Amino acid sequence: MENFLVSVRCITPVLLTMCLGIWIRSWKLVPDEAFRQLSTVCFHGLLPIQLFYNTCHAELTGTFSPKPLLFLMTATLLWFLFSYVLFTLREPDRRLRGTYIQNAIRSNIAIVGISLAQIMMGPEGVTLMTIAVAVMVPTYNVLAVITLESCRGGHVSAKETVGMVLKNPLIRGCALGALLLLLGIRLPQSVDQAVKNIGSAGSTMTLVALGASLQLGGMWANARKILFCNIYRLLLTPLVFVLAAIALGFRGDSLGVILLCAGAPIATSSYPMAIACDSDHELTAQVVVTTSLFFCLSMLFWIFILRQLAFLLKAYVQGCSGLEV
Repeated sequence: MENFLVSVRCITPVLLTMCLGIWIRSWKLVPDEAFRQLSTVCFHGLLPIQLFYNTCHAELTGTFSPKPLLFLMTATLLWFLFSYVLFTLREPDRRLRGTYIQNAIRSNIAIVGISLAQIMMGPEGVTLMTIAVAVMVPTYNVLAVITLESCRGGHVSAKETVGMVLKNPLIRGCALGALLLLLGIRLPQSVDQAVKNIGSAGSTMTLVALGASLQLGGMWANARKILFCNIYRLLLTPLVFVLAAIALGFRGDSLGVILLCAGAPIATSSYPMAIACDSDHELTAQVVVTTSLFFCLSMLFWIFILRQLAFLLKAYVQGCSGLEV
């Protein structure tokens, strides 16, 4: 029972914050356009500031290890190759194939990953999650470009791909924070506190905007495809990653970061990219909505199971209930 309660405590803040967005939208307190604008503000302003703050305050000494990041990079590339071959052989529709592959490899760690890490883990876990965002977001972007361009029969330009990655505000925030960290530069206390306060609003406001964007209408026609994508994204992918990680000896915060990267919903930026690359953007939007809605249940399941098996211990108990193991 204790493990279940701790799991619920981890998920509840994220779920309630998203529900606030749903409630605001249902009561028509602000126009729908305001939520789209809020999402843009969060992506280009608040989240980069949060990642900048987390990165420049990272503690890279002591127990920090790059092994979880190397594992994530390797596992993501192998999972991408597997999914690419699988859907190339099984799905003749190129537009639909692009959606399936994006769903397989592109998770929304910048929003829900950071939010859950702050609830579930201590400072070392949040640092590792922040660095994982800096490493994995460019990886996801590059793989998404390769996927969507190849699925529409286009040419993948290395120059354009690198340019797109460098223009990503999340990457810029992490890079600037890393620069200050490596140079040993500290912001004045008053400025540092302001940056911290602004960054803290990033996860909260993004989750509110994400909740407000959830619309379940018009999904019946694609019900089977949506169900398949949710199972692949929220259950099969984390199962493969977590089993491999456990077999290689990852535990605690390291395993928690791997779980969040593998089990987060598909990134919301998958939708505009699907439109730009002539992928099945309607199904992509529906998968973004449903995986964002159901990941709270799937993550509750994963945290509970891994705690029952004693693979997630101290970090989760401290972050969620204040107890020691």
